[in-house]
Amino acid sequence: MRRDNNRNLKMMKSVLIVGLVLIPLAAFSAALRHAIHCRVTYCTTAQMYFDAGKAEGLSIGDTLTIARGDTSVGSAVITGVSTHSSVGRALVSDVTARIGDLGTLMKEGDVTAAPPDAGDSAAVALDASIPSTPAVGRSPSENVVTGRVAFQYTGQIAEDHRLNISQPAVYAHMRMENLAGSGMSLSLYGREYYDIGGPYLRYGDSTHSRLDVSELSLGFDRQTAAVGFSAGRFISRYVTGIGALDGGEVFLRQGRFTAGVLAGAGVQSRVLGTGGDQRNMGGFLAYHQGASFDDAYDASVAYVRQTAAGSLDREFLSVQNSLAMGAGFNAYGSADVELKEMSNGAISSHPSVSSLLLFVNYEPVPWLSTNVGYDGTRSVYLFESMKGISDSLYHEALRQGFRIHGTVRLGMGYTLTTEASVRTQAGDGGSSHTLGAGIRVTDIFSTRVFGGFRYRNVGGSFLSGSQSTIELGRSFSQHVDILLEYDSRSYSVDRLKQTYTTQTFSGTGNFWITRNLYGMIGGDYALDNTMNGIHFFLECGYRF
Repeated sequence: MRRDNNRNLKMMKSVLIVGLVLIPLAAFSAALRHAIHCRVTYCTTAQMYFDAGKAEGLSIGDTLTIARGDTSVGSAVITGVSTHSSVGRALVSDVTARIGDLGTLMKEGDVTAAPPDAGDSAAVALDASIPSTPAVGRSPSENVVTGRVAFQYTGQIAEDHRLNISQPAVYAHMRMENLAGSGMSLSLYGREYYDIGGPYLRYGDSTHSRLDVSELSLGFDRQTAAVGFSAGRFISRYVTGIGALDGGEVFLRQGRFTAGVLAGAGVQSRVLGTGGDQRNMGGFLAYHQGASFDDAYDASVAYVRQTAAGSLDREFLSVQNSLAMGAGFNAYGSADVELKEMSNGAISSHPSVSSLLLFVNYEPVPWLSTNVGYDGTRSVYLFESMKGISDSLYHEALRQGFRIHGTVRLGMGYTLTTEASVRTQAGDGGSSHTLGAGIRVTDIFSTRVFGGFRYRNVGGSFLSGSQSTIELGRSFSQHVDILLEYDSRSYSVDRLKQTYTTQTFSGTGNFWITRNLYGMIGGDYALDNTMNGIHFFLECGYRF
């Protein structure tokens, strides 16, 4: 078994390295620069959407300057594109963009606009790990590559030298659409690093080198196609609660309905799944209605049976729903229902909800946006593996919680944010709460300087305290962003009657060398009651 695992590890490393080598690096564009203009059609606290896409010349990695009239309100980097729309995230948190703001990109070289997609109403691909409808209407043999490859370096210097970290790494997160005109997509999401200091050798690892592959899959999923599939190391968008699988899924689509089956082995990783001899089999039924991203409803229900060493480990139902009603309202909810439980040493049928998530985003007026969320989770006991896992990727220690977040745009570049949450836990954990507020201003006195202040009060199950953060940064043209931050945290451990204070000084910089070639550098110096330390990060990469 160990020999097979080593062989599989070597194979995965070879595939990753080959994938990096075969990705063609584009030549530098001509010096000619032209402007691409678009409008913000919808925005949340974390993302904003634009009425321009591939046909207008936008691509993933482009940085847009956001303006309202003659005033700059920030910038955003494009994270997903379709034919005539795109989505991006603010380079500065709490950027005060709103519907109707103008986005501008100065782009090098000529852009050949792709012809409109005939009959294709695919939504924007929000994440490369979620299957999206491939671009059509292009040259039959054209491969559309999005994502990035990068060299990374992470280091940490602590007073206790056993905690020092020195890790160079190669990172790849890419998606190739419309392979040779087939409509299929190839996804790769992985990181290979080498730990020079070797602290992981002291904590169970047998080698300095480690390869983490979250996704390496071939898929075909078009809303207009009758048949689709995914194969390799994939994450199903129709089934939640199982993470990544080494296997495949196949599905049939008839009108608004999609039905399919999936099977695979759990990924042996510290992040996803329990690995080993875990096997998963299941089926799902999905429903889709709507012709645009802003007016759609999606729902799916799945049955999954998980085994370990041939015996039942877990059996559950997975349900998820999402709804968008115009540009000002969208919601998502999901639940996992355990069908079996262990009682008096025997497995019996007893349905119970193990995970319940709900998120609602609402923007009643252009200057106000709100987000309301609820989490209800409990640990899931695996019968054969005899392990207890948290059945949620959000807040692993959270049993139940309500939270609300609001953003008020005050004008003149000022934004006010508020947050509140209440959580309860089983046993002696008790309840906890969080109250916070912040204010941010962009382009202070037209100097391209931005800054902000945040305060948070936390009353936890076992500790309580507060956190204050001051930020100050500046944008230099469209190519350089610098951010400095000071963070102070003070928490008291109730049972020990001790107070711990941590002060952190941080700095980050983002640099665009060309439209595709970029660099990031950051570091922080933490002053702590128990141990001081320095952490730094470097990344240089190429966006496709």
